[in-house]
Amino acid sequence: MLSDTKYDSITGTLVAYYFICHRKLWLHAKGLDLENVSENVDVIKGKILHESSFTRETHKEYDFDRAKIDFLKYGDEVIVHEIKKSKKFEEAHIWQLKYYIYTLQLRGIQCTAGVIHYPNSMRKVDVEFTEKDSQALGVALQEIRNILDRSKPPSCLKKRFCSKCAYFDFCFA
Repeated sequence: MLSDTKYDSITGTLVAYYFICHRKLWLHAKGLDLENVSENVDVIKGKILHESSFTRETHKEYDFDRAKIDFLKYGDEVIVHEIKKSKKFEEAHIWQLKYYIYTLQLRGIQCTAGVIHYPNSMRKVDVEFTEKDSQALGVALQEIRNILDRSKPPSCLKKRFCSKCAYFDFCFA
């Protein structure tokens, strides 16, 4: 596993953005948090979905260090649960969840699995965290650190999903 202090400024959101758009990752990390002020309908829908899903969960939203976990289930080990609006960025969602598992493990918490919930499609994805994932996450975290160390943001991607991004105007206006 990686040293905890080497990656102390990396959050779960940044891990997800790494798998979506390096420019978005860099901008968000530098303090340009447009997700929280965006008038983009998709961003607003995602916030509403998050607030209205799993309302009966008693252990909802854990916010510690660099992790903001939607909810946890307890049994023989802790299971991390994340709520997402769309499966469009499923790979990013999986790695964000794996990062949360990793941060729990760093604190000595027994956790090797999680679940991503997509309430709109009534679908869920079970995620396991393995030693191979730990190694891959180590590579991703180092690459994120390299991106954050740059003095200028990475280039725009110009992908179809850009038009619905909270950072669209910043990149293309």
